[in-house]
Amino acid sequence: MIVDIYTHIMPPRLLKSMESLGASSGLVKRMAAIRELHDLDARFRAMDAFGDYRQIFSIPNPPLETVTTPAQGRDLARIANDAMADTVRRHPSRFPAFIAALPLHNMDSAMEELKRAIETLGARGIQIFTHVNGHPLDEPQFEPLFASMEAYDLPIWLHPARTAVMTDYPSEQQSRFEMWWCYGWPYETSVAMSRLVLSGVFDRHPKLKIITHHLVWRVARARVRPGLFWRRQRSLRNGRTVRACCRHARWRRPSQPGKNTA
Repeated sequence: MIVDIYTHIMPPRLLKSMESLGASSGLVKRMAAIRELHDLDARFRAMDAFGDYRQIFSIPNPPLETVTTPAQGRDLARIANDAMADTVRRHPSRFPAFIAALPLHNMDSAMEELKRAIETLGARGIQIFTHVNGHPLDEPQFEPLFASMEAYDLPIWLHPARTAVMTDYPSEQQSRFEMWWCYGWPYETSVAMSRLVLSGVFDRHPKLKIITHHLVWRVARARVRPGLFWRRQRSLRNGRTVRACCRHARWRRPSQPGKNTA
């Protein structure tokens, strides 16, 4: 049996809701073009090619907070989580679990939805992105999120948020040749995870588990200059090396957006 723990699904109602809000360009348009994300029959045909293969899924880019107001984000998170929970209930032999979506531009709503998704709908974790509308995850406002997930003893799925508008050079209007995800996503994930380590999040929450995606956490496997940096840096709480603080992070193999995306 193969269980793929980091796949995406775009429930049709969520896609329609996003499009109705005017978010029909960019990543929403790209996701809509991948039929396996929102057509279960097409998805099942793709899955059957791998034999005894099952998926744990979350919603794809874009992050809800980048295309909604806080109130809209709350509603869309509920739509997404209700739809994913229903899909898991109807197809348990295909999908053993789902990962909840949260509207992180309103932490009160996010914490309410986290509790509902896990305790009522049966989510086995949550997905967050590498920043929240430009705010790093090590800001104090997100501390309740990490505390709750440690208490539930469930993992956080961390997904890159970078888009083509984050240019490769200041003189350009957007990133070219798909560099924004090919190289940008591993970089952004490395920065987000390193900031969580260096700010002491794993010291304050030693049982916290984070699963990274898209060419994983590259700094964890880097050598030479990053290695020198890591040996010199210490955790803010107890003087351990940065590498020693990373034992709770989890990573998986690389993935390629647009190819076997379901």
